[in-house]
Amino acid sequence: MKRFAFVVHPLVPLAKRLGGLRTAKPAIVLGKRDGTDLDDVGVYGRVGLGDVEGIFVGVPLLPAQILEDQERALRGMERAVQLAAPVSFVGLGGVFAVVAGRGTALEAACGLPVTTGNAATAWAASTLARRLATGPVAVLGGKGTVGKAVVEVLRRQGIEVSPDPADLHPFRLVVGCHTTGSVLAPAQLAPGTTLIDVALPRSLTGPAPPGVRVLKGESLALPTGWRRDGWGQIVHMVAGYGRHSVYACVIEPLVALASGRDRPWQQGKRLDASTVIAFGEAAEKLGFFPEERPLLPPPPWVERLLGAEAG
Repeated sequence: MKRFAFVVHPLVPLAKRLGGLRTAKPAIVLGKRDGTDLDDVGVYGRVGLGDVEGIFVGVPLLPAQILEDQERALRGMERAVQLAAPVSFVGLGGVFAVVAGRGTALEAACGLPVTTGNAATAWAASTLARRLATGPVAVLGGKGTVGKAVVEVLRRQGIEVSPDPADLHPFRLVVGCHTTGSVLAPAQLAPGTTLIDVALPRSLTGPAPPGVRVLKGESLALPTGWRRDGWGQIVHMVAGYGRHSVYACVIEPLVALASGRDRPWQQGKRLDASTVIAFGEAAEKLGFFPEERPLLPPPPWVERLLGAEAG
C-alpha cells in the first residue's frame, strides 16, 4: 500500500471543535485550548483509491493563527507528518499551502515530497471553465499562482481570457482564484453570470445576487472504488465536499503516487500550464473529473452555530 499524509486545518471555530471531538481532545471541543500545542494535532480520517491510502491529519489552527505564526504552523505540519508515518508523499490543504515557503520548508524538514494542491486546483478550475465558456473569460487573481496557470491553460486551448478586468459586467463566466478571497462585491456580477470559485475564503463578500450561479471550482466527482472510513466521511462533510465529492487539492499526492511520480506537482509561486495539463491527464486516468456543483449557503442550523462561534 502506498500512503500519503494530507495536512488540513479548520476554517472556522466550529470545525476546530469537531476536530477536537475526533481526536479526543476535550479542551479543544470546549474551546479551552487554542490548538497551538503540538499534542493537539491528530488523525482525522482515511481515504483511498486502489493501492493508495491517504491519512488526513488535522492541525487545529485557524487561518489567522497560521498566517500570524508560520513557524508554529510549520511545527504543526511536521508533527502531522510524523503521526501519519510511514508515508512517502505529503499534500497540504487550505492556508498551509501558502505559508512556510509554500511546501519547501516542510519538504526540507521531513525529507518527503510535499505538494501544495495548486496544480489540481488550477486543473479543476480551467477544465470547468473550458466546458462552460461561450465567450471571453475573466480570471480574478490572474497574477497569483493558480490564477496565472488558469489563464495560461485556457489561452493554450484557444479561449479568450482577461486577467483581473476592471469591469466584470461584460463577462458571463468568471473564475475566482484570488489567494485572499472576499474581494468581489455581489453587485459586480451581472445576472446570467457563472462564477467558478476556488478562492479561500470565497470570492464574494456577500450572498450571490439573483441570476448569478456560483460553482465550487475544486469539486470532483468521486471515482469508482473511492474508500473512506467513518471519520473520513465526516471529514468530507465538514470540509464541504459532500458525500459524493472531493476537493481537487486532496488528490494531488494520491495522483502522484498512483502514477509513480516521486516529486511534487507544485511548490513555491510558479506553476506552469504544462504541469497542470500533465496532472489533469493523470487524474482523468484514475476517474477524477470536475463537476458542476453549486456553492450553496449553509443550512440554517449551521449558520446559527457559526454565528454563535463568531460571537
